[in-house]
Amino acid sequence: MRAIIFGTGSTAERLVPQIRQQYDIVGFLDNNKSKWGATFKGLPVHAPEKILDMAYDVIIVAALTGFEPVKEQLISIGVEPGKISTDYVAVFVKSRILFLEHVGELFEEKGIVGSVAEGGVFQGEFAKEINRVFHSHRLYLFDTFTGFDQRDVNIEQSKQFSDYGEGSFNMSGESIVMNKLPHPSMCIIKKGFFPESANDINKDEVFCFVNLDFDLYQPILAGLNFFAPRMVAGGIILVHDYFNRGFSGVKQAITDFNLESKGLKLFPIGDGFSVGIQF
Repeated sequence: MRAIIFGTGSTAERLVPQIRQQYDIVGFLDNNKSKWGATFKGLPVHAPEKILDMAYDVIIVAALTGFEPVKEQLISIGVEPGKISTDYVAVFVKSRILFLEHVGELFEEKGIVGSVAEGGVFQGEFAKEINRVFHSHRLYLFDTFTGFDQRDVNIEQSKQFSDYGEGSFNMSGESIVMNKLPHPSMCIIKKGFFPESANDINKDEVFCFVNLDFDLYQPILAGLNFFAPRMVAGGIILVHDYFNRGFSGVKQAITDFNLESKGLKLFPIGDGFSVGIQF
């Protein structure tokens, strides 16, 4: 069977060998214009709209961030829903959500309270899960909502942590996120460059759960420095992309934060990408 893969990032890098065991991969799609006309794994990369001119049996989504919006995008282009597979990435996301749900149960049992937050919201797919699980907690959402900031990109490129440019992951917006939240009244949007966007957070505000999904070295390190002193005993900071070779700055940020000197340890959560830090 002929498969076209949507995504040419680190998730696709990881999944291609597995997919090739079942399918004949004939090409790739990507929303990143700079990749159109190039090749990935020896095959051409096309704009999503080109799918209408291509022959295939299935489109496999290999983009972990916002895989459901990718499916909606393909359907809006004219792809039959039955020809779109998200199975390869859904398993990772489901593991992450299950971890979140169990954390919420444990916190309730132990009486652990505080606000919750996410840094790096994109289209709000995980934010809606945080809002659902911690429905009675104030939720702060930090994002530029315009993609990566050039100041962070400059550091990424100078240290060769990743090759994403300014504006990457810009298909976002406050309304897109807010419309997905089951309890929007509990949410406070903090739009702008982090950590400047957190300057007006009350110094007495404490947090029990924080998800850092900024992708890049500088905001991850800034997130750790900002939230760590504000975490309640037993609280957890989840850091996404630690095991993602496409964003190696995430692991370096945790290394430079120096957990051991603070008596903290990392633990994997089973989604293949994230680590947790308990305080």
